[in-house]
Amino acid sequence: MKLSQEQILQISKGDKEIAAFITLLTDRIEQLENRVKDLERQLGKDSNNSSKPPSSDGLRKPTNLRQPGGKKGAPKGHPGNTLNFSSTPDEVVVHSLATCHHCAHSLGQVSVQRYIKRQVFELPLPRLVITEHRIEEKCCPACNTVQQARFPSGVKAPVQYGESFAAWTAYLSAYQLLPLERIAQLFTDLTGYRPSEATLLNQIQTMADVAAAQEQVVKDQLCNEPLLHCDETPMRVNTKPYYLHTHSTSEWTLLMAHENRCGKALIEMDVLPSYQGIVVHDFLSAYFKPEFGYKHALCNAHLLRECQGIAEHDHHQWASDMKELLQKCWEEVKAARAAQVPLSDQQIAEIEQRYDDILAKGKAEWAKDPVPAKTGPRGRKCKSPAANLGQRFELHKESILRFLCDPRVPFDNNQAERDIRMSKVKQKVSGCFRTPSGVKQFASIRGFISNLLKQRLPLHTSLVSALRGQFQFRLT
Repeated sequence: MKLSQEQILQISKGDKEIAAFITLLTDRIEQLENRVKDLERQLGKDSNNSSKPPSSDGLRKPTNLRQPGGKKGAPKGHPGNTLNFSSTPDEVVVHSLATCHHCAHSLGQVSVQRYIKRQVFELPLPRLVITEHRIEEKCCPACNTVQQARFPSGVKAPVQYGESFAAWTAYLSAYQLLPLERIAQLFTDLTGYRPSEATLLNQIQTMADVAAAQEQVVKDQLCNEPLLHCDETPMRVNTKPYYLHTHSTSEWTLLMAHENRCGKALIEMDVLPSYQGIVVHDFLSAYFKPEFGYKHALCNAHLLRECQGIAEHDHHQWASDMKELLQKCWEEVKAARAAQVPLSDQQIAEIEQRYDDILAKGKAEWAKDPVPAKTGPRGRKCKSPAANLGQRFELHKESILRFLCDPRVPFDNNQAERDIRMSKVKQKVSGCFRTPSGVKQFASIRGFISNLLKQRLPLHTSLVSALRGQFQFRLT
């Protein structure tokens, strides 16, 4: 603990050198205590008390946030996936009864009373269907020139794989997240034919070009939506960082890989510059550019985790109170939305007053926190983590509490996180993308497949139709 001025004064009466040395030591101890606290904060961060993803938690057992006593099993109204009897089986096998199991009497000449049926659904190994295209060659009797018919536009090589094969390759790579080696091995096991890596890459490139051609339709639909979810996540391309951005709703997904995380990528996606609705995001500063004209709604799930981190590391009561308030507010809003009635003006006013009271008390707490020393001449003065979070609550109160009065606004940004989450699995499986074009192709195909899933369209059939230039989205 640092000595008070009175204690140092008493010591200084005996020896000024000792007093100076003690002052030096106490200052150094205070610096080291602050440094230890910062290191403990860094080591103590996980997905429950910060914005770190769950994948960074390692082998630590996560805290179970589920409330005990809830109903188990599928939710009410879940359709299920039960196999039903087929009225047209491909093969019928009759198992005859020759003798009585009770007395061994012969039953060979006894007529059958009824059949008891059981059906087995089996998946046979597929086989390649090889189509040979032949064009006619004729000599014109009028001008004696040799003429040839034309091959279809997709038939360009003497021997090649078709659109269905390319659709399976794109599906396995971008949706099932298999690396090229395993895709080639799967085709070998199923068909006996093993495409080369160059063939698979060409098929993915073709599918990506087709998917990219559909993105303008998606952008037009997103621009007309009243609310968008936006998020981004880092991706590795060899040793260089890239970012996968998403703009999405429950019906549409736009994915784009870009070397920038900030404004340049958002502008090139060509949705937010003209968008006038509400954008749900995670407080990335790029979303607050003055040229953007939309309203903001901040992800409260991120704020809850950061409040938890402040409560754990700094032991601030205001952070615990704010977390409790936000959770209670969301329970009230869910109950009101289930009853299809809005919160009353009085309820909203009471919540906002409680919100302001918590921050007023919090100022006294974060004012006592040690502030890191400024490392350079430029930039703003450093603040403690609690002060940064508290001032975010102060400055963006309207965006944080927007879910109270607008039934379109969710509590969190889970929609965008779901749409972008599987890209991290792809990176885990393959380690990284080898080229910038590879990650951009993945983004185009993955976004296209996400739209197919949201519109409940058959994946493989739709991919083949797109490759043949016959695909159209269901537009509202």
